[in-house]
Amino acid sequence: MIGRLRILLAGSLAALACACSPAEQGVIKAQEGDAVIVLAEGACETTCPVYATTLHPDGSYMMHGERFVRTIGVQEGVLDQTAWARAETALEEVQFWTLKPDQTASSLPSCQPGPPVVDITWRTAEGRQKTLKYRVGCGENAIRRLVAELRAAMSFNELVWTDERFAPDGSR
Repeated sequence: MIGRLRILLAGSLAALACACSPAEQGVIKAQEGDAVIVLAEGACETTCPVYATTLHPDGSYMMHGERFVRTIGVQEGVLDQTAWARAETALEEVQFWTLKPDQTASSLPSCQPGPPVVDITWRTAEGRQKTLKYRVGCGENAIRRLVAELRAAMSFNELVWTDERFAPDGSR
């Protein structure tokens, strides 16, 4: 009798713990063995950088700069050894797997028109993957901080940003 009571109590506690923790949203099973964190920022009404940076656990990266960036085209290199850990920590701190995957005007009220859409993709070595689509000016402050922390981890100021003046059509 006591054994059954313990099993019932353990099951109830497990169910309660699951009920209190937020559920994952937008998570898919993807390629295993190729962990990446991708930060991609799209066009806006003015001269926002348009690029995608893919970071690997060993700190290697590939960046594709399209418009309003320091270098147009594809570049590869290695960031400092803490880049992956810093990016992963930022994702874990906002509980990335539980966030709404669409945080744009189509799913949230009071979005500002004009800012870029940022895509954040995290794929683990086990193949757990999610992409969060975020329009700057929508959503939570936590997502704005996440974008800033990912930019810092992925050396945005050194690889993407430039003080160069651009023509609005994308020509230099």
